[in-house]
Formats: sequence, C-alpha cells, structure tokens
Amino acid sequence: MFKKMNNDLLQIILIIGGILLLLEFIFMDTGLLFLIALGAVLIYFGKRSYQSTTGKTFFWGGAFIVFIAIIDTFVIRFLIFAIVIYFVWHWYQQKQKESKPLPKHIDITEETLYEERVIHNKWFGKYHTTQEGFSWQDMNIQSGVGDVFIDLNDTMLPKEESVMVIRQVAGKVVIIVPYDVEVTIDHTVVFGDIQVFDHEEKNAFNRHVQLQSKGYHGSPQRVKIFTQMIAGKLEVRRG
Repeated sequence: MFKKMNNDLLQIILIIGGILLLLEFIFMDTGLLFLIALGAVLIYFGKRSYQSTTGKTFFWGGAFIVFIAIIDTFVIRFLIFAIVIYFVWHWYQQKQKESKPLPKHIDITEETLYEERVIHNKWFGKYHTTQEGFSWQDMNIQSGVGDVFIDLNDTMLPKEESVMVIRQVAGKVVIIVPYDVEVTIDHTVVFGDIQVFDHEEKNAFNRHVQLQSKGYHGSPQRVKIFTQMIAGKLEVRRG
C-alpha cells in the first residue's frame, strides 16, 4: 500500500509538472517554444538522413537545443527539485520502516501483563496489524481521523470468544476475518457506509446495526466486534 501511494504521488508530480511546463511555454516564454520548434525540425530532418554526417549533426544539434530550452524553464528546475525531495523522503521512510522493531510475541498460555500492544491509540494516522504475525490480545482501539486495517489471519485466535472494540471519529475500518472464524458485529455510525459480508448499506444515517454470521454459537473460534464512528466506512470481509 505504501509503495502504491508513493508511485501515485510521483505520477501526480510528473503530471502537474507537464501541465505547468506547457502553460509556461504558451503564456510566459514563447521564445522557448520557438527554440523547441526549431530543435524538433532539426531532429526530424536529421533523423531522415541520419546515415550522413549532416544528418547526425542536425539530429544531435536539435536534441541539444530542445534540452537547453526545457532545462532553462522554471517548471523543470522546480520539478527536478521536487523529485529529489520525493526520493529523499522515500529513502527516509524506508529507513524508518526497517529500523522499527518487530512486535514482541507473547505467550498466551501463561499469565502475562501486556506491555506491548499490537496497535496503540492515536488521534491521526493509519493503524495496520503487522504482517509478521502477533499473539492475540483483546483489542480496545480509539482513533481520531484515519484508517484502521486489522487482519485476523495474522494471529492465532484462542478457542474461546474474543472481543474487539473500535471507536473512531472519521475514516475507514477494514477487518479481515478467516473463513473458519465466526463473528458477531455491533456497529453504530452517524453517517457512512456499511459493508459486512453480503450486507451492504450506502450513506447510512444514524444507524445501529447488529449482524451475526451463521454458526456463531457452535464455532470454536468466535469474535465479538463492537465499532462506533461518527463518519466513515466499516468493511468486514472474509480473506
């Protein structure tokens, strides 16, 4: 997800830079547009007779003129600066990700004080369970604005009823449930979307929904999910 977000950001930077470059050529510096047109003509005729010395001279001379015309624009200088900043920031984010310690695995067969939580409460940002796997802890999450992503495939649920409580102001909550685990869901929302397995509601207003998967009481692994939010989307699906 992080990688996709970075690629999308880079594409946006390139698109905006291209649009601003075109506007600068047309409205701010028509002399540069003339140089590019001249360079394009030289490239065209040079390519047609590229086998000759004159053709090579025309082609590379035209390419040099186009390069000088483009590199001399404010937009290109700004775009190069923005791309450099982007790659520096991407490198910094990768270093932060690599240096983050893996969550401690807790032996749930013994009495334990849970000092290391899988997800910590915070006002802004994204919650995401680790892909390295974690020992199950009943969850009580409070969030301001952001997305919460919890994949129950990353943990080993106990042979009993587990509880998950999520309170959020605004954002998206996604919960992935294994196929052999049954759930009961109690969801309250002021305004938002609800998508729980086959049940779907768009633009629900002041809704309190209670849903339970088939075979819940007979399942050895069950999860009670309580979610409350002011605005956002709840998505619960198998995976």
